[in-house]
Amino acid sequence: MSRLYLRMAVDDVVAGMPLPPRGEARRSILQALSAPSARVSADDRIRELSLTFVGDAEMAALNEGYRHKAVPTNCLSFPQDALPVLFRRDLLGDIVIAPAVVGREAAAQGKSLRDHYRHLLIHSTLHLLGYDHELAADAQEMEALETRLLAEMGVADPYLNQMHE
Repeated sequence: MSRLYLRMAVDDVVAGMPLPPRGEARRSILQALSAPSARVSADDRIRELSLTFVGDAEMAALNEGYRHKAVPTNCLSFPQDALPVLFRRDLLGDIVIAPAVVGREAAAQGKSLRDHYRHLLIHSTLHLLGYDHELAADAQEMEALETRLLAEMGVADPYLNQMHE
């Protein structure tokens, strides 16, 4: 099992919104870190990432700057280049989540907020590990992995009866 150093930050604008407890976020991220990845070896380095919760305006600005879409999205992942093995920590990158978007999606999709957060944390962490869904084959692989990891946590398939973007 991976060792994890998790830095969490919550912007004031979302401080009163429902967020996953630190332990729950940590469990979801560790679940994703159990996935096979060329990015994470079996060495004993500590995996490190930051998780930040932001408002819709900041998320829209980030989404526009990095994906050229001027709307808030549920989550974004910013992978860090791997450091040489002489470092004791493996800086995986940053995950940014917009709780208002997550809440709206969970309600619209009839999912529990807890399960939707679990899914997005696993999804985002897999991006940090090098998974993506730009090509159909890659999307199928990533979704199957997410579904399996979530099932191991007792969460239903998030892609069942859902249209893909």
